[in-house]
Formats: sequence, structure tokens, C-alpha cells
Amino acid sequence: MAVSQIVQPNTNIQRCAAEFIGTFVIVFAPVALSATKRYAGADGSLLSAALVSGLAVLTMIYAFGHISSAHFNPAVTLGFAVVRRFPWKMVPWYWVSQVLGGIAAAGLVGMFFGFGHGTHVPVPGPALRDIAFEAILTFLLMTVVISVATDTRVPNSVPGLAIGMTVVLDVLIGGPVTGGSMNPARSLGPALFAGHAAQSAYWIYVVGPAIGAVSAALLYEAVRGNERKVSAGQNDMLDALQDISGRATG
Repeated sequence: MAVSQIVQPNTNIQRCAAEFIGTFVIVFAPVALSATKRYAGADGSLLSAALVSGLAVLTMIYAFGHISSAHFNPAVTLGFAVVRRFPWKMVPWYWVSQVLGGIAAAGLVGMFFGFGHGTHVPVPGPALRDIAFEAILTFLLMTVVISVATDTRVPNSVPGLAIGMTVVLDVLIGGPVTGGSMNPARSLGPALFAGHAAQSAYWIYVVGPAIGAVSAALLYEAVRGNERKVSAGQNDMLDALQDISGRATG
């Protein structure tokens, strides 16, 4: 019993801390870029925003992927859980960590440069279009994430680069329309410190990514072709939790 009381909190804290820090960085980077574009020498173009977003994701995956599997996105966590590649009991903990990381990042940028930067507000048009657009962008992201992160046929060095470049692609495509969020935690932080327009549109950045991530995860599981090709590491958290539970009841 004493072992379980020591091991379980430490294990969960480390994973949640990794999700908090990773999400903090991937939100801080593009929001800070948006806030500093008025300064001399800054680049406020869509390309720079896409590159900064993708590079932030890439570096955080390599930094924390071995600790928390580097979700950094509530929609990605949901997608993994739906197809049983992630334990449901960990989902709320990851969501809280990701959301707090995004809020902290947006809040810190606001303290430095003023609030209201890096928000996601769709261009005028039907909400259904915006939801579908975010769903498609997230579908692409989740397809790459679940394929490179869970399939043993993919070399270990590939996930960070592949996922980071997918983020760059999605932001380039979606930036002019919805901002290319794909991530409820990315959109929530800035929206909380912005005005009504960003806050009233936030639900789009929850519904769209959730639909896209779940659809992509289900589809990839259907076409994967061989369950034996699933990386054992993707279920290491579930195995660890079950092991801890066994110790507690043993």
C-alpha cells in the first residue's frame, strides 16, 4: 500500500507536468510572435506563424514524448482514448494540464505585451463551415499523430518532425479562415484574455477538433491492418496504472 501511495502520484505528476510545460510552450510561441510583430525586425506573416507553431510542437515532442507521449492537445488525448490507446482515467488529468498550460502561456504574454494577442476568430461566414474546416485540419493532424506515434513500422526519429510539419501545413491552410487551431487548449488561453468575439467563437475550436481527432483515430485503427504493429509503448501508462492498482489491492 505504501508503494502505491508513493509511485502513483509521482508518475501522474510527471506526466501531467510534461503536458503542462509542452502545451505552455506551443501556445506561448505563436501568441508571443503575434504580440511582438509590431516591433522592428519582427515577422508577422502567416508563414512565420506556421513555422513557429510547428517548430514549437516539434521540439516539445522530442523533449517530452518519452514522458507523457506528448499529446499537448485535448482533442488528441480524446482521440487516443476513444480507440483505447490511452487510459480514460488519465484523460481529465491531461485535459486540465493542457488547459492550464495554455492559459498560463497566454497570461504571461499578456503581462509582457498586453492581452488580446494570438486569438482565433473565424472570418465571417457560417459556423458549420468553420467547424468542418477545423475538423478537417485536425483530422489530418490526428492521422499523422496516431500513425507515426503508435505504429512500429515508423522509425522512432520520425514522429516529432512529421507532426511538427503537419502543424505547419495546417496553419498555412487554415490560418486565413479559422486561424488553424486544431487544439482547444491553444485557442482557450488567448480567448480568456480577449474580448467577446474570441470567447463567443471558442466553441468552434472545441467541436471541430474533437470531431476531427476522433474520426481520424477510428479510421486509422480500421486501416492499420495488423494489431501486432502497434507500439507497446502507447499502452505503457495503462500498464503502469494497472500494475499500481494490483500492488494496492495485493
